[in-house]
Amino acid sequence: MRKQKIDYKNYKNATHAVLLFFLVATAAFHISLWGAYGGPKTILINILFGYGVLLQFMLLVPTWIQNAVTFVALTFLLQEYK
Repeated sequence: MRKQKIDYKNYKNATHAVLLFFLVATAAFHISLWGAYGGPKTILINILFGYGVLLQFMLLVPTWIQNAVTFVALTFLLQEYK
């Protein structure tokens, strides 16, 4: 969009931060589901949700819509689990 070159060399710290946050989020999601579904089912749910829902949503939907959906979802969760 801004005619800037995007590669690993220019955004090394951002790339590492995204990978770290993705690993932490995956671990937290896995740990939170472990008690309800057990080991093998939790791994399958994690893979299906991560690649089947989240990745597709991030690739196909513009960022401003992602932000709006996230805001609505987090507001709902905060009210639901208060």
